[in-house]
Amino acid sequence: MADVPQSFVWAWYRPPTVPEGVCVQIPPETFRHPLRRQPVSLRTLLYSLGIAPTEVAVWSLFGNPYDGTVLADPNWDFPIPEPGAVPDPTLVIYVRAAVAPAVPTMPLAYQPIAPATAAPASAGTAGPSDKAFERIDADWNHAQQLEQHVDAAAKQLNATLMRVNSLNRDLSPEENRSADSNDKREWQEARRWLRDVSGRIGRYLKDHTVGMTSNVGKRSNLESIYNQYIVPRRSYDGLAQAERDFETYRKNLQTLLNNLTSSNSSAVQDGERRAQQVMSRVAAKIRNSRAKL
Repeated sequence: MADVPQSFVWAWYRPPTVPEGVCVQIPPETFRHPLRRQPVSLRTLLYSLGIAPTEVAVWSLFGNPYDGTVLADPNWDFPIPEPGAVPDPTLVIYVRAAVAPAVPTMPLAYQPIAPATAAPASAGTAGPSDKAFERIDADWNHAQQLEQHVDAAAKQLNATLMRVNSLNRDLSPEENRSADSNDKREWQEARRWLRDVSGRIGRYLKDHTVGMTSNVGKRSNLESIYNQYIVPRRSYDGLAQAERDFETYRKNLQTLLNNLTSSNSSAVQDGERRAQQVMSRVAAKIRNSRAKL
């Protein structure tokens, strides 16, 4: 790694499961290397992997997606925890363009989706129509990437909702006997958080469903315009309005993705982990009680 050359990560560039990204795994010895003075973060990983932050669209840690388009997001510099017993310790990084490593390495993660860069104009000075075509082309390509990330984030949020709802339950008779008054009070508080989180997730998933449904006609129209006028670079009277429509569609997708990813992060932090901490404590008391029998 760039900050500690004696340490390393495994990175798989463009694997079959993530053709537009990188999968990364960090071995325990990298976290605990004696020369490491700073914790491992996404930003240090990106530098080590040769990926610019502006190339990142989304990144996923332990199954939780995060928006990579906000470079000021503190998550970029938060210490990446050791995976422990999580089912899949892989970090996934989705990028705007295909990534080719300078040196063969192994897995990694991904970052923000900055608006795609338009291809340079051909010889000669580009006129107003040429620039409009380039901007529309960039917005449409960016929107298509965002659509994939939105679908993935919605599936992730659905899975989180199922886990949250399964946690929101009464204590079993054995748990109720083993829990003390503090455990029971904290469990009621955790259930309140679970209900709040479930409500927020439901609203954002509805926004996704309604938004995607209402945009079906608009997307079809934009795709038709793109194929009929933008690809062949055929100017027409509605070009200025089309440019605004493509930009609006792309911005709406980005907003939806931000809402879905932030809602998932909040659900895991405020709901799931809070409830699991209480249940882990109660489970430990049950084991101790059984050991005394």
